Amino acid sequence: MSLTAQRLGAAFAPPPALLGTATAAATVVAFAAAQGGFFPSSWRVGSVVLSAFSCLLVLWAPVRRARPTVLLFLPLAAFAALSLVSVSWSADPSASLVDVQRTVLYLVGLAGFALAGEGLVTGVALGAGVVGAWAFVERAVTGAHVDPYEGTLLTGPIGYANGLGALAAIGLVVCVGLALQHRRPAYALPLGLFAPVLVLSGSRAGMLAAVLGCAVAAALRLRRRAVAALVVVAASAALTALLSHPPAFLGDRAAYWSAARSTVAAHPFSGSGAGTFGIVHQQAPHAHDAHSLYLQALSETGVAGLLLIVAFVAIPLFVAIRSGSVVPAAGLTVFALHAGVDWDWQLPAVTFAALALAVDAMRKRSVKSDYPLV
Repeated sequence: MSLTAQRLGAAFAPPPALLGTATAAATVVAFAAAQGGFFPSSWRVGSVVLSAFSCLLVLWAPVRRARPTVLLFLPLAAFAALSLVSVSWSADPSASLVDVQRTVLYLVGLAGFALAGEGLVTGVALGAGVVGAWAFVERAVTGAHVDPYEGTLLTGPIGYANGLGALAAIGLVVCVGLALQHRRPAYALPLGLFAPVLVLSGSRAGMLAAVLGCAVAAALRLRRRAVAALVVVAASAALTALLSHPPAFLGDRAAYWSAARSTVAAHPFSGSGAGTFGIVHQQAPHAHDAHSLYLQALSETGVAGLLLIVAFVAIPLFVAIRSGSVVPAAGLTVFALHAGVDWDWQLPAVTFAALALAVDAMRKRSVKSDYPLV
C-alpha cells in the first residue's frame, strides 16, 4: 500500500471511538440477526466482510496496532490449526472442516477489533441493547408463541433463549461496570432493558454469571484485585466440579456432559475431531453440541484443545483483573462462566461481544481509563 493511499485513507477516517463502537455493535447485531450466527453460511459471509473491513481499517489507520492482542491470536490460531489437523483422525472429516471455519471467523473478527481500537466496550453495550430491544419489539408485535423447545421464553432474533440471556448478561455487567467506573448512575439506565430481557429469557446461568460479573466489577472499582481474582477462581472451581459431577436437576445437560466425558475417556489426547460431538453422541437425548465450551473442546480436540481454549479465555480476563480494567473484567467473567454450561461458542453474536471486551482488556487500560460513549 502506497504512502499516498494511507494518507488519503487516514484523512477520511472516522473518529477512533466512533469506529470501534460501530464495529463492535454492528458485528454483534448482524450475527444476532442471522440466528445468532449459528449456521456456517453466516461464518463464510462474515469472514469475507470482516476481512474486507479490516483491510479498510489498515487504510484508515495504518499506525494503530494493538500488539498485546498477539496473546489472544496465538492460542486461537493454534486451536484453529489443531482443529484442522484433527480432520486426519476425525469421526467425520467434513464436519471438522466446517467447524474450523467458525474459528477462522473469530480470528478475522479479532483482527478487526484490534485494528478498530477504541470504543469497543461501548459498542458491546450498544449492540446488546439493540438485540434486547429487538427481542422486546418482536414479542410485542407477534405475541408469545409456544416453541417446542423454548416454550414462551424470550429468544429474540438469536432464536435461543439462553443465548439471548448470555448477551443480555454481558450487556448488563458492562453497564454496571461503566456506572462504577465513572461514578455516574446514568450509565446504569440500560439495566431497565437488560434485566427484563435476562429474566424473560429464563437463563439461570446468565443470571448467576451476571451477579458474579457485577461482584468482579465492584471489587475492581474498590481496587481489590485479589478479591476479584478470588471470585473468578472460586467460580471456575465450582464450574469444574459441576461439569465433573452434574446434579440430576440439570436434566439433559447431565447427559450431554456425560457423553463428552465418555469420549474423553476413549480419546483423551486426540479427541473425536472438531465439530463431531453431535455425530459421536447419537443416543437420546441428542444434541449438536455438548453445552459446554470446555468439555466440547476436550472431547473433540483432546487435552491440547482444552488448554488452548482455557488460555484464550483466561488470558484477557486475568489481564483485565491485573490492570484493574473494570468493564472488560466483568463482561469476560460472564462469558467465561456462561460458556462453560452452554453453547455460547457456537453463537458468534455472543462470542463476538466477548472478543471485543478481550481486545479492550489487552490494551491494558488502568482503572482510570475512559470509555468514550461517543
